[in-house]
Amino acid sequence: MAQKTSIPKKFRNKEFTFINNLANGKEEDRTLKLFPKNVGFARKAQDEEVILVVRRHWIAYLAHVLLALIVLIVPLVLLLVTHKISDTYGGTTLYLGLFVVSVVISANILVTAFMQWYYNVSIITDKKIVALTVANVFQHDYIEILWRKVQDVSHDSVGPLSSMLDLGNMYIDTAGEGVDLTLTFVPCPRDVQDVIDNLVELTHKGKL
Repeated sequence: MAQKTSIPKKFRNKEFTFINNLANGKEEDRTLKLFPKNVGFARKAQDEEVILVVRRHWIAYLAHVLLALIVLIVPLVLLLVTHKISDTYGGTTLYLGLFVVSVVISANILVTAFMQWYYNVSIITDKKIVALTVANVFQHDYIEILWRKVQDVSHDSVGPLSSMLDLGNMYIDTAGEGVDLTLTFVPCPRDVQDVIDNLVELTHKGKL
């Protein structure tokens, strides 16, 4: 996932146990990036190091893709059903109009899905986790949790595809009651949890 030469010097200490698992593990996944370059966000400290950038697995947006395909196919189905309608009744014009509308709607669905995948991101640093959730152009949520406040981290499966695609949901609890942060459709959830557990442990021991 990451070559050893790309690992910052401060993380080559043996106490960062997650390094070997990730550096010698799977090939890089675009939804899970270790030590990415030029990543900035609000309230990022000058000496803060970004360790991992996590995006939801693409399977989370499969419904969007299927819906876009269905919308695109509807005019074709209508054409087959109404192919005997003559131009006198505007059959061809109606079909072309429906097709153009369906293309626009399908494109909008796909673009929205891509924007949500790209901008709904979790950033893990040596100090905290930042979760940015974008619902649309006008609405977004920003949550950050310092490692010293984290009490428990867990994950579970999201269905029969979890083992096949290696994905799951993650839950991060702080000193307060209840789950403070839930991350859904996380790729490689065990690896991500290992990173967080290691960082939380070192923080609580005063070594980070």
